[in-house]
Amino acid sequence: MGSFPACHIGCFCVVDAVALVRGLYESYQDRNWDSAATFLHRDAVLDMPSTAERLDGRDAVIAFQRDYPEPWGVLTVKRVLPDAEGPAAVVDPSGRVFAFAAFWRMDEGLLRQGVEYWTEVGADVPPPSRASSPITEAARKAGADTSGLA
Repeated sequence: MGSFPACHIGCFCVVDAVALVRGLYESYQDRNWDSAATFLHRDAVLDMPSTAERLDGRDAVIAFQRDYPEPWGVLTVKRVLPDAEGPAAVVDPSGRVFAFAAFWRMDEGLLRQGVEYWTEVGADVPPPSRASSPITEAARKAGADTSGLA
């Protein structure tokens, strides 16, 4: 990607981090598993706390994505936000009722430690202690009109 000295945060280049995470999810969307593998460190680990799953190694991450039942909907990378640790992405799985955010740490110029948070939009309800408050009711009504991914 050329040299961009002004884009460095910590020890990696923001442009590279953004390109890596965007490239990974765009490759997933294209079902291009060879391309997706080029963005992942050989020792990549991906945690998915919502379902208590952990994938150890690039091959396991790619196999999980490749074997995931279709149809997925269309994965659209909405935002990628880099920091000194690595990039975070907001991905919109359109046509589905899910919201998704991913956080990655880099090692040796590749994505190595990932956490993906998938949630079903509207599936969780506020605790009883605040469920009937006017503010909560207004917030849930407003939230029903958006996925929060804009």
